[in-house]
Amino acid sequence: MNFDAWYTDTVDVWRVVPDESKALISNSREQVLTAVPCRVYRSGKKTIQMQQTAANINQEDSLACGLGVDIRPGDELIVHRGARIGRNFANIRAFAADPNYYPEPVGNIMGGLAHQEIHLLQQERV
Repeated sequence: MNFDAWYTDTVDVWRVVPDESKALISNSREQVLTAVPCRVYRSGKKTIQMQQTAANINQEDSLACGLGVDIRPGDELIVHRGARIGRNFANIRAFAADPNYYPEPVGNIMGGLAHQEIHLLQQERV
């Protein structure tokens, strides 16, 4: 199986980076990657939680992408579901955990299985 053909989604990555252009260092959120091929899988869809003040969603999914993609813990990810197969499903906004790296498992045979998996946390007020 070649993981590149398995990636049906794309992800945009936003990161908090220090802005040192002024006398004081401040942090700003900047887009660091755009339209990176990926796939959301092992979805942990949970029911919406109803409360008196607001309803909220707490979901845990996993995302797979290539080893060369620089996603760091705390990055904000906007996942465009179905973007690589011409579909337009709802986007997912989530935050990245530590990546787990999986290099080629069979020595020097290049089977296209190298990838990284990142657990996602989606918290939204609805």
